[in-house]
Amino acid sequence: MTILKPKLIILCDEKFTILQNKAVAFDDRIIKIGEASELKKEFKDAEFIEEKETILAPAFINPHVHLEFSANKTSLVYGDFLEWLSSVINSRSTLSQQANEEVIKSAIKTMQKSGVGTIGTVSSFGTDLKACVKSSARVIYFNEILGSNEEFLDVNWQSFKKRFDESVKFKSEFFTPAISVHSPYSTHPNLAKAAINLAKEQNLLVSTHLMESNHERDWLESGVGGFKEWLGKFSKFPKPFYSVDSFIKMFAGARTLFTHCVYMSDFGKFDNYIHSVTHCAFSNRLLSKKTLNLQNLLDQNIYFNIGTDGLSSNISLNFLDELRANLLIHSEFDLKNLAKILLLASTSWCAKSLNLDLGEIKEGKLADMALYDGFGNTEQDELALMFLLHAKECKKLYIQGKSLNLD
Repeated sequence: MTILKPKLIILCDEKFTILQNKAVAFDDRIIKIGEASELKKEFKDAEFIEEKETILAPAFINPHVHLEFSANKTSLVYGDFLEWLSSVINSRSTLSQQANEEVIKSAIKTMQKSGVGTIGTVSSFGTDLKACVKSSARVIYFNEILGSNEEFLDVNWQSFKKRFDESVKFKSEFFTPAISVHSPYSTHPNLAKAAINLAKEQNLLVSTHLMESNHERDWLESGVGGFKEWLGKFSKFPKPFYSVDSFIKMFAGARTLFTHCVYMSDFGKFDNYIHSVTHCAFSNRLLSKKTLNLQNLLDQNIYFNIGTDGLSSNISLNFLDELRANLLIHSEFDLKNLAKILLLASTSWCAKSLNLDLGEIKEGKLADMALYDGFGNTEQDELALMFLLHAKECKKLYIQGKSLNLD
């Protein structure tokens, strides 16, 4: 057991409570929070660590990243979603080969150094499996399915199932197989329904991309626009498989993270108990020409969380960089309040979305925590904002009570 005394503790509860000069006793779970002197008397055999001038907070959760594109720097085209998508198709084989185990290991380490304890990676090819299993991160491994050509549905399903079954072999308390349905423009209903049924049968998490671009909006709502021409490269007579509502309806009863959703305004079809929205601000700026209306989600009681997306549409997997991008983009919010919202969305709200028993500094929760240096003299009212503005990496990262080697 360990007793850790920082200067400040951000609980990330709904009241955004900040404690000063308190300590946390923990092993794999948080046992007790209180005065250091009292905890030392109660837990006499515990190791006592005092970290002056530090903040202790729940470890961040990055629920949406494409690790298989971690080798990208200048291979892809930005500014328009369809131009970017064409460049991905042209470059994905090369980028996948370049993203070897060491590259992916480095990408995971970058996230961990910024305080990320849990990673939700969307895997298209399964080439990131070995690195994820070997990592010290808590991993949600979203096996992705896609394919729109009816002639190859069985081939696509068998390929997906092979990758999925391989990932299941490594299931553990730190590695959770899950499912990703790529998008409504790329995934035939037969494949999507089969994957979602599998998720329901095995109580698996699901992720999907939805309404990421104006092209997708026009396609799903009217069957027109850039996607009609783009999909015509692969089919003589392309037509939408879904409306927005019919696509969402397929996920009824499945705990699902809907990623992007920047061209949605009405989330009334979502089940706010098990459906949430993952927001990738940097990616949306590069590809979608629009950002998500966070106030709309708050008004409709939809949990949202923050993801980096992959290096295919971001320049950094440092999670703190992504949070700073959100601070700059969402100018409709007061900065201090926005900082608190972003921290909650990256910890306790995301944990609820993923059904994980962590995300708060709270007795009984798993001890996934991060320690940051240099904020001991910050006023509590300014703490969340100053933390997001100035933190570059964490001093220590604990996963289930164990301090990781971040070197």
